[in-house]
Amino acid sequence: MPLIAREHALNDRSADHFARVLRDLPEIAAQLAAPPAGARLIEGHFNGSPLALLLAVPKADGWEVLALAVHPASRGRGVGGTLLKLAMSQLPGLSWPASLDNLATKAGLAGG
Repeated sequence: MPLIAREHALNDRSADHFARVLRDLPEIAAQLAAPPAGARLIEGHFNGSPLALLLAVPKADGWEVLALAVHPASRGRGVGGTLLKLAMSQLPGLSWPASLDNLATKAGLAGG
């Protein structure tokens, strides 16, 4: 079964929903607990369980990735790149910070 990307409504339980993904990423958990205005959250799930997340914020010409996290057991397997690629269809004009350029290149995406 492939990774499925869908929007997750940000709410006061979002950090708990992604607790396994974020268990070693407290800074991203804090961002979910108090998301920036207008932020959108894309969930990557596999077999009905959250496997990754992408938090994006609006910018003048689209969206910008604020955070990308993958479950620790699935890191290094292309999940982050796949989620980034899938999120592009849901977030027009999606760009990402330079820190994600290598991941994006591996996923076959042009510079963000």
